[in-house]
Amino acid sequence: MIVDKRNESYHSSANHSYPKSRLIQKVIDSISSTPFSFKAALNKHQNFNLNEDELTLLFANQNQFQINKIGIPIRVGEQYRDLYHKTKGIPDLHYSILEEGLNYEPVFIMEAKRLPSPSVNREKEYVVGKTPSGNPNGGIERFKYQKHGKGLSYCGILGYVERGNFEDWLDKINSWILELMPTWSEQEKLKFLEKESIQVLLSSKVLREDSSELNLYHFWIDIFRKK
Repeated sequence: MIVDKRNESYHSSANHSYPKSRLIQKVIDSISSTPFSFKAALNKHQNFNLNEDELTLLFANQNQFQINKIGIPIRVGEQYRDLYHKTKGIPDLHYSILEEGLNYEPVFIMEAKRLPSPSVNREKEYVVGKTPSGNPNGGIERFKYQKHGKGLSYCGILGYVERGNFEDWLDKINSWILELMPTWSEQEKLKFLEKESIQVLLSSKVLREDSSELNLYHFWIDIFRKK
């Protein structure tokens, strides 16, 4: 299993009780099972130039279907507002257990990024970027500075590959990370875990500003390749 079983205890009321590691693993499995149905839904909109939010809406709907098939009471929600740690970042997707009359901190959150970025001046946005006011705002960077994922040990980035191949993007993104040394570490480079025709799963470690580590999974989908 991808998820370390030491990250356990996540209990609800007497209605159900799931180890946290099991919930996270099921979420990761559901995300990995979604690309083909996502591509089928995307083909219905092939004449439209969908933006990142619209792609993520299609993905969330298909991912929810996969969650339902697995049979765990998890909602795939969009645009998460952090009620627990009051962080200001708003990640694109969050996975939270559903129970009547109760609200839970997400077990997993995910940011979405297009590859390549939609404009040249945002080329390295998967890793680092800036808000108009100059604050750090890149994809991985948001997790590093805990704008996203505070209190969590496992999070993800969903990558929509619109041009180029997986290997080239891995080399390019890792080169951007190496450019940030010694502020960043070589440990933070991405590595392949699994590869299929239209998708890959990668992992990396994020060394956060409070010296804690985050396990970050990268789900890349080639949104133009058929099979």
